[in-house]
Amino acid sequence: MKSNNDNLIIFGKNPVKEALKTQNLKSIYVSGRSFDDEIVSLAEREGVEIHTVQDGDLKNLSKSDNHQGVVGILKPFNYSSLEEIILKSKKRAHPLILMLDEINDPQNFGAILRSCDAFGVDGVIVKKTNQVPITSTVMKTSAGAANFVKVARVSNLGQAILELKKNGYWIVSADGSGQTDYTSLKYDFPTVLIIGNEGSGISPLILSRSDYIVRIPMLGSVNSLNASVATGVLLAHIRTS
Repeated sequence: MKSNNDNLIIFGKNPVKEALKTQNLKSIYVSGRSFDDEIVSLAEREGVEIHTVQDGDLKNLSKSDNHQGVVGILKPFNYSSLEEIILKSKKRAHPLILMLDEINDPQNFGAILRSCDAFGVDGVIVKKTNQVPITSTVMKTSAGAANFVKVARVSNLGQAILELKKNGYWIVSADGSGQTDYTSLKYDFPTVLIIGNEGSGISPLILSRSDYIVRIPMLGSVNSLNASVATGVLLAHIRTS
């Protein structure tokens, strides 16, 4: 039993439970040695196929020893459109959208989606190219949050920014080149927060289309934060300021 498509596999009890609750699974494989009654009951209720296999089969499917006795086969991820995210966000008193400029680490992406769910982000916008898509690693790292956060893939971030500006959004890029401390803004406007690539940051074109460029002051010896950590810091401040 083998699987070569990382986009279809998720494993571990909590990620599988969350995917079942949001009806995102086609089938599950459970260990005949350590049967999880709650997961099986959820799968039966949702009409998800259930296969009982050996632990070795689960290891082959998940490519991990940490499958916890269950592997799920995901349905293709249902990406949203930019228009859907804008429409959803307009229903909020303080709309907040996150844009990612070429995040390539699936664990970073998953952790970012977890923060987005925690802080009530209305949607995430990513590029169709040079950006990690929603994979099983992203789903697992997000601890199920990817099931609840709307993600739109666009061909051109610059064009997406222009569309967002037409709809009343202000663009705030987080970059080390910024002269504005992130805590100095009130964020009392419809906000698009932009986080850049893990290595090169935000592209010059995107920076040029930003209304504000903010930075997180660094007090230690290291002059930057991991992209997912920086996102969490900024989202927490925006939502509580």
